[in-house]
Amino acid sequence: MGRLADFFREQSITLDGQKKQKMISLDRQFVEMEVERDSLKTENLHLAAKVNPLEREIERLQNQVQKMGSQNHGRLDEIAENILLALANGEYDRERIFAPLNISKVKGDHLFDVLTERKLVNYEFGMTTTTPLGRAYLVKHGLIN
Repeated sequence: MGRLADFFREQSITLDGQKKQKMISLDRQFVEMEVERDSLKTENLHLAAKVNPLEREIERLQNQVQKMGSQNHGRLDEIAENILLALANGEYDRERIFAPLNISKVKGDHLFDVLTERKLVNYEFGMTTTTPLGRAYLVKHGLIN
């Protein structure tokens, strides 16, 4: 029998037929609830095992986004901004961009690399052009007339 029936038997309490049937029914319900509880505990452990790695991955990605954001939100130096502005205004020849800025080819190429890494410019088919993000940078910092 179940816990209630065992308890009543241990206490030498006797029940008539209807009360005894009710007690047995309650015992069965109690056992069914215990089984369901144990099943839910097992399912919870299984789901937690799936969720924990996903939470770690989310945290890793959030850290990565935050790191990228902190790298990409800083203001460029004035020369890099002038290069970006020249590109946005349709100048594609690097030497013509570098000359008025009085910078070496190496310095200019480095700044192009910085602009490319920050996704402010795009290099395709031998041409460097500003990206929507690059134009947004110019607008955000009041560099476009």
